[in-house]
Amino acid sequence: MTWVLELPYPRAPKGLNANDRNHWRTKAASTAAVRAQVKAAAVTARITPMQRVQVELVWVVGDKRKRDPDNLAPFAKAICDAIGSDRGVSAHLVQDDSPEYMTKLHPRIEHRPDATHHFEVHVTDISNRPDTIDAITRRLT
Repeated sequence: MTWVLELPYPRAPKGLNANDRNHWRTKAASTAAVRAQVKAAAVTARITPMQRVQVELVWVVGDKRKRDPDNLAPFAKAICDAIGSDRGVSAHLVQDDSPEYMTKLHPRIEHRPDATHHFEVHVTDISNRPDTIDAITRRLT
């Protein structure tokens, strides 16, 4: 099952863009706000804890201006921490945001004509998917 959590930011918050050179306090405040908002969205969506999860950040834009999805990495990190960190503000959907529990897809930008700019976090339960080649082979034999 996949849940889509909408975040109302038109662009990544200050300090959470790879090109930002803000004071550490600005980044810390933005990170705390994002983590709280993602946790609240997960609680509102009634997402229950899982064994493994796949997370994808999608920036929905209404125009075709050139943007670089690589710059969203700090924002994506704050979101993944909010989904599965073992400390701090987190929805605790998985035990940790390590590769053992969370598969993080590269952020992408999606153009939707006349859409208001916002972010979507796609959270997919992959608890039943094998995570290694050995596990896949064992299932087939």
